[in-house]
Amino acid sequence: MNKNVLIVGGGLAGIACAAALESLRPRGIHVTLLEARHALGGRAGSFDDPEQSGELLDNCQHVLLGCCTNLLDLYSRLGVRDRISFYRRVHFLDSRGRKHDLWGIKNVPAPLHMGLSMALFSILTIKERFAVARAMLAMLRLGKNSRDKLDALPFGQWLDAHHQSPAIIKKFYDPVLISALNEESRDASAKYAIQVFQDAMLAHRKGYRVGLPNCPLGALYEKSPCSDLRLNTRVEELLFTNDRITALKLRSGETLDADAVVLATNHHAVQRWIPQSLQLSDPRFRYLDKLESVPILGVHMWFDRPVMKLPFAALIDGPLQWLFRKDAEGRALHGVISASRHWTNIPKEEALQQFTAQIRSLFKPARNAQLMRGVIVIEKRATFSPKPGADAYRPSQAPGAGIENLFLAGDYTHTHWPATMEGAVRSGYLAAEALAQTLGFDIPFLLPDLPTQWPARLLGL
Repeated sequence: MNKNVLIVGGGLAGIACAAALESLRPRGIHVTLLEARHALGGRAGSFDDPEQSGELLDNCQHVLLGCCTNLLDLYSRLGVRDRISFYRRVHFLDSRGRKHDLWGIKNVPAPLHMGLSMALFSILTIKERFAVARAMLAMLRLGKNSRDKLDALPFGQWLDAHHQSPAIIKKFYDPVLISALNEESRDASAKYAIQVFQDAMLAHRKGYRVGLPNCPLGALYEKSPCSDLRLNTRVEELLFTNDRITALKLRSGETLDADAVVLATNHHAVQRWIPQSLQLSDPRFRYLDKLESVPILGVHMWFDRPVMKLPFAALIDGPLQWLFRKDAEGRALHGVISASRHWTNIPKEEALQQFTAQIRSLFKPARNAQLMRGVIVIEKRATFSPKPGADAYRPSQAPGAGIENLFLAGDYTHTHWPATMEGAVRSGYLAAEALAQTLGFDIPFLLPDLPTQWPARLLGL
């Protein structure tokens, strides 16, 4: 059996799908990965610095957590897992630059591993720490099945019902959730907000650990995930016979025959390629327009002297929400603002002035430092918003009725995860599983979550 599988889009979803299906090459499956840009990675990749030839800059700093089992599996497949450095201590900085840390005690099972650091978490008052502890216990008792029933509930309502004050939300929930979900904490679905805490902090002691690449993001994807990778290749048109895709027409004029196609782009591009008549016959396209896109801002900043010693920090008072050191000396920094809706039209110089003032207020070495230059990147369609009810609009990876050999991959598809790198990889693996099944191979690619450790199980998770 010889089958041609064409995957369009070289972001994490497309890379994951290609890497999984490449394992079926000895069984006659030929995988071709098509990417319009000159490198893989998509939104989680890098670009050439417009002012410094040859230097790679990340589109936006992406981090992973220990609970991202499938993303770590993909990095193992690509041979780059050793390029991820894990940190067991998470730094929170208040408006005066004072450090407040959360950490887990090594080899102590969850959720007991973080009990001591939560008890000593000095950014919260003693009363606030007890309130957070009660909320965490409620999340444990809720379990994973019951949290899914909270998809239509705003997390703000859940917080109010569990007596979490605005001060607690600002100092604890916002730094964690806005970056994890790319949405305001109160506006996000309670299902996904609670999932972040259950999976990252409450289920397994490794779940909360922060993983940062020790190289540019683009360097993680230098190895091809399949034997037939075509960069700088743009798809012009999908060619159909009835309700099947028979080929892809490239902008170069070349036509590639297809037995199956995986569209691993964002849902806006997917809709442009599918004729309206076929969209109407395929239920996966019925609600895509209802998914709201949310931007993320990333800023690269270079100072004339070292200003930051910490590898990264969550910032309680904005505008920047997270800050990362990008060189050994601490001269080069990268800041992130998630859910950055009202930053899209602010002039660059005005934004840089605000970011510089914030950094000077946080670090003593930065008080007299001069900003040499700054590069701002705003991804206007970074992710979909995980607002209440959004899961009803997310399509499956596999075809049901409609286009029978078209598969979808992307963090917007239904993965039971929000729009994260882990969610993107899961979508790619799920698309690969569904496609393999249609070809007669019942092979699971998706890895399970970290196991829930015994104290968490006893408490109801």
